[in-house]
Amino acid sequence: MDFKEIYLEKKAERAQFIAALNPKSFDFQLSTWFGSGLLIPAPGTWGTIGGLIFGLILWSLTNGFFVFIAAVILFFMGLQSVERLEKKLKNHDPSFIVIDEVAAILLILSFNSLMIAWMGSLGVGGHFPTIVNTVTFLLFRYFDAKKPGYIGVADRNIKGAWGVMMDDIIATLYTIGASILLLIVFYFLTVFVG
Repeated sequence: MDFKEIYLEKKAERAQFIAALNPKSFDFQLSTWFGSGLLIPAPGTWGTIGGLIFGLILWSLTNGFFVFIAAVILFFMGLQSVERLEKKLKNHDPSFIVIDEVAAILLILSFNSLMIAWMGSLGVGGHFPTIVNTVTFLLFRYFDAKKPGYIGVADRNIKGAWGVMMDDIIATLYTIGASILLLIVFYFLTVFVG
């Protein structure tokens, strides 16, 4: 299938998704993260970008703790909205619902704030925050799209709104684990090699 065919298929899916719901409702707006999840192709990536922008703005105005609180609140609000929307949909976890990606990227950003503060206390600064946020964004998108290990198990076996939300939370844990390993390697290279 070439790009044009994939785009047209996603466009038709999006039209069916919108037609089955009320686009003006709070649940629709929250679940699609105010329309960012309706962008094609790759609505999950666009939703994650929308969440990342929100998270970075919130982080710049407050701190990582408030980003974490926002993630938890959006997770539980997302559960309720997705549950109500899925009753009106024929398929489980349509790609246009991206509140799960938003809650996940906010959790990742709250972890990044701790990692960046710790590395800052060791004298690492400069572009490090941008690099950390970029690498964790890419890791999350990889884990969320490929669904290796327990991410795929959760995606296949947990039904309903919890299933929509939990695979992304597990992808968050994979992302945090991978970034800790990368941080250890980075720290080792800078302290012991460089």
